[in-house]
Amino acid sequence: MPSYQPTAGPRTSAPVESVWRLLPLLSGEVVGLEPASVTAFLRHSLPSTWSLFRGVSRVAPLPPRIRRQSSPRPPEEEDDEPRARALLAACSDAVGTRVASGALDVSLSGGVDSAVLCTLAARHAPGRVRAWSMDVHFADAVERHNARTVARLAGVEQVDVPIPDALLPDLFEPAVIANESAILNARAVASFAFYAEAKRLGASVMLSGAGADEVLRGNPLALASALARIEEDRRLARTVLRAAVDNLGRSPDEARGEPWSQEDGPELSDAVRGGPWSQEDGPELSDAARGGPWSLQDTKASEEVLYAEWVLRELVLPPELRGARAHGLTVHTPYLDSRFADVALSLPESSLVREGVGKWLFRHAVRGLVPDEVRLARKTPRYGHTALSSPVRARWLELYRAWLSASRLEPMEVIDPTAVLMLLERYTRMEPQDPEADGVDRLLMRLCSLAMLHAHAAHGSPCPES
Repeated sequence: MPSYQPTAGPRTSAPVESVWRLLPLLSGEVVGLEPASVTAFLRHSLPSTWSLFRGVSRVAPLPPRIRRQSSPRPPEEEDDEPRARALLAACSDAVGTRVASGALDVSLSGGVDSAVLCTLAARHAPGRVRAWSMDVHFADAVERHNARTVARLAGVEQVDVPIPDALLPDLFEPAVIANESAILNARAVASFAFYAEAKRLGASVMLSGAGADEVLRGNPLALASALARIEEDRRLARTVLRAAVDNLGRSPDEARGEPWSQEDGPELSDAVRGGPWSQEDGPELSDAARGGPWSLQDTKASEEVLYAEWVLRELVLPPELRGARAHGLTVHTPYLDSRFADVALSLPESSLVREGVGKWLFRHAVRGLVPDEVRLARKTPRYGHTALSSPVRARWLELYRAWLSASRLEPMEVIDPTAVLMLLERYTRMEPQDPEADGVDRLLMRLCSLAMLHAHAAHGSPCPES
């Protein structure tokens, strides 16, 4: 996860993990969200070193420079077996190290990743491991059944954590504040509630399967799907961003000042330094801005690694790590441990994707460890839940209206409250299956999140962990 430091003035001795601990140190500074960052964030053009907050930059860890092995010939069975053994050994080593350090709780969704973690943890600490599963209405019924099967076969106690739908809207704001970033869907809010309840019931250090998809090519079409969502997000963002400032959210004077240029230094890529977002969207838009935000980084890492790093930093890890930390619970991610990730990221593409199925070698490696119905199950989408499909739809829409009012949006300077209101009214008339519903809901949740973050920063509320 990124850490934070001031962009100007006295530096802290080391980057700070939580932005809420840093903001009180910026005495005399204008607080809140940086308008330029808000615009860049909504348009998926926010460099990894920029934060959403005024006077604060991010320090992002460098991604690994490992590339997939080339595979000029069709894979053969004799190649698979040693690779499979090495992969499983690396996974067992990563899990065993975490278990030895005290991680005796496992988040068990019922997918192959969490099933393998649960089974390996049980082997490393027989009779001492507990599995935790989330019971929420949009959880996949087959995976819920598989979770029960895996817990029984592994000989571990399974704790089912019910997450009532009525609870989620009320936890939206505290989840955003804990994540220190925007939330895109109700699943991230449910994770916040899940970790709170797990901590209350005695969990302290938990293993999570987060990151497995990214290092094992769990979804071979993920990058293409992400690009399509990003283009949809950019199109919708243009409808609510004010035109009175440039596309980075700056006035002409601010554009000339470029407050981050001294911070980013000579390493910053030409694409970022040149400001592709300073042009109107059209045929002349640069490839960097038209592509994925991970392409803004100036690094020798492969596109696959850069994409994985972006997904983990911006979408996957905040609800897992920061959301849990807010409740005093520590989450470890063995699939991102270098013991495992270095092995996984060096495997040839042909070992991981076959006949359109991702994680092929991993599924092959864990045969006999977890049931075949779990090992071979296709990945199911988990992020389609919107306010429109919620049993408490009216409460979600009430929350949207409260946070998307002019008084909440105007202080961020770059968002047109009238345009947002029109979009919200159109959204309330949509059916859940409407092709635009997911995209509009993502934008509304991001706008609400930004309003929450701005209000929290501007009013100097205490750190959620304190």
